[in-house]
Amino acid sequence: MSREKQIDDADDAAAEREVREVHARFYAAMSALDIHEMMEVWLCAPTAVCVHPGREALVGFARILESWQQIFASAASMSVSAGEELIVIAADAAWVSCVETISITFGEEAISAAARATNIFRRTPEGRWRLIVHHASPIPARAAEEWPDVIN
Repeated sequence: MSREKQIDDADDAAAEREVREVHARFYAAMSALDIHEMMEVWLCAPTAVCVHPGREALVGFARILESWQQIFASAASMSVSAGEELIVIAADAAWVSCVETISITFGEEAISAAARATNIFRRTPEGRWRLIVHHASPIPARAAEEWPDVIN
């Protein structure tokens, strides 16, 4: 194996490790209802986009931060974990496709759900990976064969 290929492999492994770490921090921030950690995970950019399950797209870091503040302020507890992660890295962009398992308690009401999420990260000029897009869609309870043919 050439020296160049070994360096590329090491760089790829380091990038994947860093993306995996910031991805885990994103879900840990949700579960801890920690707005400060959530702010550290996101790229503070007017082009950032967040789509909470079943909601409209929020564009811009300020709107995204406000949404997390509202969610955290109204939730008594939250547990969100990511599984079935697929990580792809291409230069200074990375995306993670995953399944979210969500449990939230609002007062006396407990809600459980699952969502399919795509999280896109961008490497900053300082070399830090930051979340730039989070898009989560509810996973429907209907079986795939019940959907119209145009979707399948």
